[in-house]
Amino acid sequence: MSWQLAVLGPVELTTEGVPAAPMPPKHQAALVMLAFARGRTVSIEELADGIWGVDRPSSAVGALRNYAWALRKQLAARPETVRLFSESRGYRLEGPLELDIDGIDGCRAEAEQARAEGHLDRADAILRAQLRLWRGDPLAGVPGPWAGAERARLRRLQRVLREDLIDITVRRGDYSRALADLEALITVDPHSERLRGLMMTALYRAGRRTEALGEYQRIRRLLVAEQGIEPGPALLELHRQILSDELPGDGSAVAVQPKPAQLPPDTADFTGRRELARDLCAVLADSITPIVAISGMGGVGKTALALHVAHRIRDRYPDGQLYVDLHGAGADPAEPEQVLGALLRGLNVPPRDVPAGAAERAALFRSAVSGRRMLLVLDNACDAAQIAPLLPGEPGCAVLVTARRPMTALPGVRSAALKVLETDEAAALFTRIVGPARVNAEPESTRRIVELCGRLPMAVRIVAARVAARPQWTIVSEADRLAAERHDLDRFRAGDLALTAAFRAGYEQLPVEAARAFRLLAVAELPDLPLAATAAVLDTIEPLAEDLCEELVDRGMLETVGRGRYHYHDLMRLFAAGCQQAEPIVCPDRRAVVDPVERLLDYYLATMKTVLRVRHPGVRLGLAATAHPGTRMADLDSTRDFMNVERRNLVALYRLAAVGTRRHRLLAADLALAVSGTMLASDATVDIEKALEELIRACEADGNSLSASRARLALVFVVVSELGEPERAADHVDRLLEDVNTEAEPWVAGTTHIFAGALGMHHHDPVRAATHFAAALRLYRCGASPECVRVAYSLLAQAHSAAGRDRDSLAAAARAVVGDTRPGTRRNVMWALTEAACVLSGQGEAELGARLFDAALRTARRGGSTRFESTVHSRAAVAHLSAGRLPQAAEHAERAEATRDSSRPGVLHTYNLYNLLVRYTALRRMGRNVDAAECYRTATTQIPDFDQALIRWGALVDPTPHPGRPEPVPVGG
Repeated sequence: MSWQLAVLGPVELTTEGVPAAPMPPKHQAALVMLAFARGRTVSIEELADGIWGVDRPSSAVGALRNYAWALRKQLAARPETVRLFSESRGYRLEGPLELDIDGIDGCRAEAEQARAEGHLDRADAILRAQLRLWRGDPLAGVPGPWAGAERARLRRLQRVLREDLIDITVRRGDYSRALADLEALITVDPHSERLRGLMMTALYRAGRRTEALGEYQRIRRLLVAEQGIEPGPALLELHRQILSDELPGDGSAVAVQPKPAQLPPDTADFTGRRELARDLCAVLADSITPIVAISGMGGVGKTALALHVAHRIRDRYPDGQLYVDLHGAGADPAEPEQVLGALLRGLNVPPRDVPAGAAERAALFRSAVSGRRMLLVLDNACDAAQIAPLLPGEPGCAVLVTARRPMTALPGVRSAALKVLETDEAAALFTRIVGPARVNAEPESTRRIVELCGRLPMAVRIVAARVAARPQWTIVSEADRLAAERHDLDRFRAGDLALTAAFRAGYEQLPVEAARAFRLLAVAELPDLPLAATAAVLDTIEPLAEDLCEELVDRGMLETVGRGRYHYHDLMRLFAAGCQQAEPIVCPDRRAVVDPVERLLDYYLATMKTVLRVRHPGVRLGLAATAHPGTRMADLDSTRDFMNVERRNLVALYRLAAVGTRRHRLLAADLALAVSGTMLASDATVDIEKALEELIRACEADGNSLSASRARLALVFVVVSELGEPERAADHVDRLLEDVNTEAEPWVAGTTHIFAGALGMHHHDPVRAATHFAAALRLYRCGASPECVRVAYSLLAQAHSAAGRDRDSLAAAARAVVGDTRPGTRRNVMWALTEAACVLSGQGEAELGARLFDAALRTARRGGSTRFESTVHSRAAVAHLSAGRLPQAAEHAERAEATRDSSRPGVLHTYNLYNLLVRYTALRRMGRNVDAAECYRTATTQIPDFDQALIRWGALVDPTPHPGRPEPVPVGG
């Protein structure tokens, strides 16, 4: 004989009629979960969740091992029958273990057949035999969420069997017995329309027609008062038959069929989405015929949200809930005809009455739900065409759809595009699975893990389940492992959950061209791509590229961050890159594999050539030839906008090139040089220096000194001109002076001398600076543009002025001003005018100097740069202060502050310091002590070393007089 397990009451394990030794409650829970799995392996995570739920202790895994050991010891009495096997991820119970619930479904079907054939006594005997199996409350005393859910299910099963038995009793004509049983059941479940229908039938056939009608009025009042609904169509029809005395009296009872309740369980650890869930509940509960479609990428939690919402509003739909998985993300989506057949069976339509053909079934389905309030959950839909035949035809029902693509084609649909969780939500989900004790001990590692998971719910759940199953692990060790192995998506697997499978299901449904685009656009670590760049990578025109990208967005394989800009979720990008490696795309000539990084570099370099033509007409950098025409731009504003948006992509490309091919690095070095020449390369949110340093080292490893020098010069541009920290660039400038070939690279060599001169000025050595600026002038005349020549003249004017050679300074400034006035030259004209204004102001030509300052300001404004305007104001403030024109000095210093560029930290400190020093000094000299004190407070807040600067400037520090201390006596700057 085999083992027998009784669960319809207290749990009992017996063999040959002999009970096994009693087991503790949690041992019973583990045994029953394994038995109900019917030979399937039950993971440790499932067992722990089922026995302890969210209160799982850290000792759960050890406790489960003890339960398994104790169960093996009991089963050892008959080892040839049932055995417990340990596996890497759980336990499996195998062998002929008989459960007392095994035959119930078969006996119900047998009883139904006997009833249909008129064998009521036999049907009665079968049902009573089944009900005698209940020895009390099912799974009595067994703890845990799993046992609680099964206990509720078995209670419902017992109630259905009792209702079936009463139906047979009514049909047999034993009305008194039926009425007694019905009164007991209705007391427990007063809202059951089936029980009320049986009560009405029994009363009517017992000759108590008035009481039968009164029973209808009672259930109607109850439903209207408590739920705001009328009785269903079956009860209405029964009431009509009793009113008109049409109810058959031959023993064929008219019974209300059980309501469908097909919703899978709500996710026990559902986390986040509170506002969205509340909004969807409001739409589904209050609208007349609501249709809600939840869309999003695989693994983002669409089904979990749908079921959570469905359970919250199920009471609003008392006629039942229907659920069906449409398999829309797989290779074989369910056909509407098959789905309609399942829905009709769920509505208790006999199989013989279900017609063939989708149209006929759809019509019958609409008729079956007519007049009812039901909730229909259509999970994992493919497209709107699959959904349309499944929609009810009249108001009253609600439809909740999940799909990877938006269901915008459905009439009246409310769409909800699901994104990844917020960091706090993702951390909360991780905590609910792993347990608060472990998470509270390592909160930073938890946040690191959820970020490495891209805050994707499926990925977080997989990693959390793995950590929860291994209490001996630390969270930080898992975070380190995940960071090291994150490129391997197969690591995101736990039990039946596998991230790769979720992604691949969507990928395999893509049309050929969309799948090709999906692989090509997966350029690692690029923040996002503009439409023009995607067209360049795909080698097509922008409208076709947009269609392909939007197709991927609709299918949840790509995300959009605004019209014409696209990016991958981090984990989806890794999946796409893996697809690219497994299925490389060959060029049309079949000679080489398509290189998307090279195409991107080619596009951006071509576009930067356009930017340079607009910003610096005539500049010749000798950049590499490009195949793509690039994006066209008409004015300075468009170039500035382009740089502001694309700056992060450009830095990412430098990094990609550093680990890419030699061709990548050649293009990237030219790109970096072109970008730096715009003076718009830097951004506090990106580490451009580190990226350029990596690129320089990679070019040097190639032996490509030309590209290395270009990338190094780009780095000098950023450090000196963008960040305002020339000291950090000194070694790079010295290296360039040694390496650059002046004949092959006149522009690069000339610009190197420009920066060498700037370092000379920084070190207060104007003579050395003038030497370098003069060398740059000679080189620019040989192989650069008129604009570069003006740059050299402007800087030479500044160096001569600092050296006290005013005549030479004015001459150089004049040479810079005269000539070309195209937009790209305005900056150099502005510098020259500013230097000439400073020289003339210092010579006592105040009026002429002021006019030149005004001219420099107008030139800066025409160029659209508040940064250059701020520079002019700063120089004018110092010049006016030196000449004793205090009001003008204070005004220019204030305006310099108002127009400075706060996004450039190095330049911010330098200019901000001088502006505040000048303004403070001017205000104190004018006796405006209150304003000076306010200026001092502002300065010390923004610049920590302002007091030391004041001392170097030549003024006492304290801006507010105090008894016993001398007042500040500012001196000229």
